[in-house]
Amino acid sequence: MSATLAFFNSVPRRWIIRLQSICLVVIALSCTGCVAAAILGGSAATGNAALDQRTLGRHFDDASIASMIDVRLIAERDMPSRWISAEVIRGKVLLTGYLPKQEQIDRAVYICKHIRGVRSVRSEIHIGKPPTRELISDTLITTNIKRKLFSDDEISGFTVHVETVRGKVYMQGIVGNALQRQRASTLAAEVSGASSIVNMLHVKNE
Repeated sequence: MSATLAFFNSVPRRWIIRLQSICLVVIALSCTGCVAAAILGGSAATGNAALDQRTLGRHFDDASIASMIDVRLIAERDMPSRWISAEVIRGKVLLTGYLPKQEQIDRAVYICKHIRGVRSVRSEIHIGKPPTRELISDTLITTNIKRKLFSDDEISGFTVHVETVRGKVYMQGIVGNALQRQRASTLAAEVSGASSIVNMLHVKNE
């Protein structure tokens, strides 16, 4: 167990997020009705698929913004950016993770706001270092929520992007209607360990 904790503590947080995406595609492939969607549009790198309500162009723009954020944060000398994750949906940036000082958090937000294409920045970065056991628990919560979404008949697991920090679940993406938006929250709340749900999902064409 100690070796596992040491591994999680040394791995950049964004790598853990990408590892989650790979696991989630595997989960999708095991769910009834998900195989075709995964083959048509699944991406182990991003977790996106044909059932995501964003256009291909919007996908590209959001991915480009996220990549630029990574590059800019990594270039900062006094910032352990491996503890930060940036999710971009329609140009809106959600920053989660940990940084040792408030000044570093402010700097991260400032950098994001000055990247072309960014419409808004929401910071949910905590001050301090990420507790390893908490990272493992958050990863398990995220995986269990995605498993529920992939198995559900009303909403697609590919549509909802899930991030968990200290048991607090953030849900982003674009869904087809208001019922799907509420359904996502309901499913997430059923998962053990999920302390609260922040539903940031948008309804398509709203």
